[in-house]
Amino acid sequence: MIAPWVKKYIGIPFLSNGRDKTSCDCYGLLYLVYKNEFDTELPLLLSDYKNACDVKETKEIFKKNKPLIAGEKVDNPEIGDVVLLNYRGIPSHIGIYAGGGFILHTTEKSGSVLQKLSSPEIRGRVEGYYRVNKNYRKSSSF
Repeated sequence: MIAPWVKKYIGIPFLSNGRDKTSCDCYGLLYLVYKNEFDTELPLLLSDYKNACDVKETKEIFKKNKPLIAGEKVDNPEIGDVVLLNYRGIPSHIGIYAGGGFILHTTEKSGSVLQKLSSPEIRGRVEGYYRVNKNYRKSSSF
């Protein structure tokens, strides 16, 4: 089953450092969904990178355990868990597990999309699934 709230986020245009319904990058989408659906305020991370499509910049965020994927790595994702994806073998993109084998994430070309984890563009790129650190949760509505 895909989470019912997912539909609200499909089609948001891509923009580096976007953090609202007018535009988002991958972290911005995570920030927006957690704020609106899980009553969880994640850090904005606006000064941590300029270009969300620059793997050199984004890999450093993940290297420093940002954006909050330093929580618990899990084998079986639940709705709302972070999906960390590799690009050319480097963990540098995130999405949100939407249920039913789907990920909600952004692409530069299409903006926010719902995509099957088994799709050719995603399959083989999943580094892991992460449950956001409980210290950042305002409620336990997961």
